[in-house]
Amino acid sequence: MDGHRYPRLLSLRIRNLRNLRSLTLDLEACHRGICITGGNGAGKTALLEAVYLLARGRTFRGRKAGPLTTDGEQRTIIECRFQQADAQGDSILSFERTPRESVRQCNGWVLRGQSPHESPLLVKLVGENPQALLEGQPALRRALLDWNVFHVEHRFGGWRNDLRRVLSQRNAALRQGSRAVAAWDGPFIEFAERIHDARRAFVSCWRTEFTRLADGFPFLDGCDLRYKQGWARDADLGAALERSRHVDLTRCQTASGPHRADLVITRDGVIVRLSRGQAKAAVCLLQLAAEQVHRANGLKPSIWLLDDLAAEIDAAAFKRLRSLYAGVCGQCITTRVGVGDVIVGNAPSPNAQMSHMEHPTRGQSKPVDAP
Repeated sequence: MDGHRYPRLLSLRIRNLRNLRSLTLDLEACHRGICITGGNGAGKTALLEAVYLLARGRTFRGRKAGPLTTDGEQRTIIECRFQQADAQGDSILSFERTPRESVRQCNGWVLRGQSPHESPLLVKLVGENPQALLEGQPALRRALLDWNVFHVEHRFGGWRNDLRRVLSQRNAALRQGSRAVAAWDGPFIEFAERIHDARRAFVSCWRTEFTRLADGFPFLDGCDLRYKQGWARDADLGAALERSRHVDLTRCQTASGPHRADLVITRDGVIVRLSRGQAKAAVCLLQLAAEQVHRANGLKPSIWLLDDLAAEIDAAAFKRLRSLYAGVCGQCITTRVGVGDVIVGNAPSPNAQMSHMEHPTRGQSKPVDAP
């Protein structure tokens, strides 16, 4: 594949990010991807986090992971040189975190208030526990759905903010009694229907791509991707609100609406129960399918961040996933515990390069050419 047709990192420099005090990687020779290996605590996930921070300006970890900046330091600095898809020349993207603020810059220009799809660097992440997405609360799946919809329908974020505002007002009215609620039904339905239509349109395309990619994974035979809109499928939202009004007044919460939506994988109309490894593979396919929908809508290809992709996935499913990732129009950066030739062979791309991470305080990496 032509090196100018997909984005790729050419170099990466990290200073004082969690346990990575100083790390510099030269990725010029890594055309399709790199596999980072090392023991637990070597900073492999932090390296992926660095790329994510550059692309989105925020971490993918929760508060339990602690502060970004290394203990005893005042600033986190991350910088990469990268090549955009079909672009002439290289670009420089940086991220700096101080006790006062976080600042991203691209080629010297400060990036503020950018929409996610406008970022100079797009990334997609398969984290260290992606199966939690399918096993966890519906809010996690709504967040994934809405993030993907927003890249296609750029007004979606505004609609969602409007819905949150009106929903808060309607719930406040429920606490005051039935007379105050009716004034908020109309605005709530208006924004709810906009959000529902955008979600439904995206899932229609997403479902087609997911079903196509799932072919070849026996544990997903006969499975379907189903969007649950948040109220009865055979009723419009106005009727659903009227039917649930007594319950809403009792609980002082709106029981029906897109804030109750969910995304599930079903077989014969029943939610499938998957093992941890199967769920992880299914989430990988959901991300790959979303990328296909985004590309069909004119978005630039993403760089893929794959944290310990092989863990818990059986050999046949991993081989199939590796083949799918090798065919994406974007560089893959993957991590794995351990060292040795088998790591190179198991990299997502047959042309990937392996780099073994030493102890994080040493701040070194040793590139090893893949055969």
